Amino acid sequence: MSVSIPPATIRPTGKVAACAKDVAAQQHLELAIRRNGYESIPVSSLEELRTLLMSENIAAAVIDEPESIEEIERLDADTRRADRPTQFILLPSIGQRLNVPRTVSCEVVDPPLTPERIGRALFSAVGRAQLISENLELKQKLEGRMFDGLVGMSQQTRDLRAQIHTAAEHDQPILVVGEPGCGKSEAARAIHLTRFGPAQPLLTIRCNLLTSAAIEKELFGDAETEGRFSAASEGTLVFEDIEALTIPLQIQIAEVVRNSAYRQGDTFIPLRTRIIATSTANLRQLCTEGKFETRLLNLIERNTIHVAALRTRLDDLPGLAEHFVQQCCVREGQHLRRLSDEALTRLESHDWPGNVRELENVINRCCSLAGDPVITGEEIQPWLEQKEDAAESPGLTLREMERKLIEATFNRFGGNRELTAKALQIGIRTLSGKLRDYGYPPRGGPGSNRKQQRAA
Repeated sequence: MSVSIPPATIRPTGKVAACAKDVAAQQHLELAIRRNGYESIPVSSLEELRTLLMSENIAAAVIDEPESIEEIERLDADTRRADRPTQFILLPSIGQRLNVPRTVSCEVVDPPLTPERIGRALFSAVGRAQLISENLELKQKLEGRMFDGLVGMSQQTRDLRAQIHTAAEHDQPILVVGEPGCGKSEAARAIHLTRFGPAQPLLTIRCNLLTSAAIEKELFGDAETEGRFSAASEGTLVFEDIEALTIPLQIQIAEVVRNSAYRQGDTFIPLRTRIIATSTANLRQLCTEGKFETRLLNLIERNTIHVAALRTRLDDLPGLAEHFVQQCCVREGQHLRRLSDEALTRLESHDWPGNVRELENVINRCCSLAGDPVITGEEIQPWLEQKEDAAESPGLTLREMERKLIEATFNRFGGNRELTAKALQIGIRTLSGKLRDYGYPPRGGPGSNRKQQRAA
């Protein structure tokens, strides 16, 4: 006699919340959940369940004898707004009838509540949650590719992308604010790309690098050159660090924005350029001090986007760090490298006063010389110890980064060239050639080991 063997089934996995006011009922639910192979987390109320769902990734929530379906509807709406995949399983009491709207992601399991019936409901609910999680992850990755400079999946970054989508629906001026190095320029670029795409012009005026006369000429042009207002037509013009503009120039820009036209000679030309301003300052405070034009601020602050500091969205750090590692490896023609868990831990323990720009500098310095496929915590640490230098040197070239890395390692090993070359994984001749270029005497000559010579 042949025995038929049922096909093997891959059971979905995930955390399941057991919500019940009665302790005995809660224990019964936990036992049924664990028997079906899921991790159980007990909660005693819907408010406690809401807090859990917002802080952890919960695949399903089993709710014993819910008092009203309206509370479940509100809980379901909150989880969907927060991009949570949680599915709900409702266990009504005997005689209780629940009319659940189709918009609510839940299943009702009527008595008798056997572990088998609960298990079947859990299997379906956790499976749906996994599919939703995969779709959400794919959506976030696609958004990350669309905004390639705004890498990350933290709530702050997702909110920022939502604000960018909203800003791209109109052509009003935008003010992007945040700490230095947090990604304001990338946010401005993302607004432009979402609104106009890559074919239209995106021009930038760095207000803190040019004189007032140079900026005025850049904006309005002259008889020989086209101004930025004209060149950025049907595109975007970004004023970086707009607080650095002089008051007379701020007044001119306010008039252009207010009238949607700029003057060229004796002719007024319609403004067909999207204006985006970025700032690290408290512009309202500057207005009270007479250092910023109130009329200009009133025009640009109606649509304000705040870019959060990196230390407040450390969930983004692993993705950002890997992104910068890949960029550096491709730029340098190196084999692809990755960060070790220890390296990520050290990065996450840093307070990042220079924000994303500092992180990029640290990664570039660490990757400026080829090494093992895995970047260790020891390779990362020297650059984290130089907080001020890392935060304040955004313009270092790769050659300068290489020199800083070589000299820091050379000094760390007391001027020992063999140990330095071994740590950097380069040949002793290559190291000696680099040191000679930096002004160090030849190996074995007077002063070739600077640190030891000073100690002597």
